[in-house]
Amino acid sequence: MSGEEGKGFVAVTVIGRDRPGIVARVSGALYRHRASIEELSQTVLRGQFAMILIASLGEGGPAEALKRELGDLSRDQGLHIDLRPLRPEELVPYAPGETEPFILTARGMDRPGLVFGITELLAERGINITNLGAQVVNLGAQPEYVQVFEVDIPRGLDQGLLQEKLRQRGREMGVSVDLQHKDIFRAINQI
Repeated sequence: MSGEEGKGFVAVTVIGRDRPGIVARVSGALYRHRASIEELSQTVLRGQFAMILIASLGEGGPAEALKRELGDLSRDQGLHIDLRPLRPEELVPYAPGETEPFILTARGMDRPGLVFGITELLAERGINITNLGAQVVNLGAQPEYVQVFEVDIPRGLDQGLLQEKLRQRGREMGVSVDLQHKDIFRAINQI
C-alpha cells in the first residue's frame, strides 16, 4: 500500500429500498468531504439495495463530519448507512497461502440450510469464499435455487476428495454440486 501511509480509511455500508440516485447521493457526500472511493461493490436483491465501499479520507475533515452527513442522508432517504473507520491492519486482505481459484455451483430445490450445508464443509477445510451469489431462478418446469461460489482452495488439498465430499453433501441436501477450476469454468461458459 505504497502512498497510503497516514491516510485514514473508512468502510461505508448502505442498505435500503432500491431507487435511482442512492449511489449519487452517497458518493456526493464522500466527494464533499474530499474522500476518494477506493473500492465499491453494489447489488440489488428483491428490491433491496446493498452497497459496501472503502474510501480514503482527504483533507476535508475528520470522519465524524462525514458520518454526520451520512446520518442525515440516512434519515432523509430512509436508508441504513453505517460508516466505520478502518485500522491499517484491516486493509490487508486475508492471505490464505498458496491457493488455486475454483468455482463451485450448487443447484436444486430451495429449502432451508442449503448455504450452510456447503459453507460448513468449506470452512472445515480452510477454504476461503471470495464471492457468493445465490438466487431462485426458473431454469425449467420448476424454479431452482442456484448458488455460485468463488473459492480459494489450498494447493495441498486433495481436490478429488473435496469434490466427492461436496457431491456427497449435495446428495444429502438434494442438490447437485460441481467444482471446477476458475479457468476451466470460464472457458466452458464462454462457448
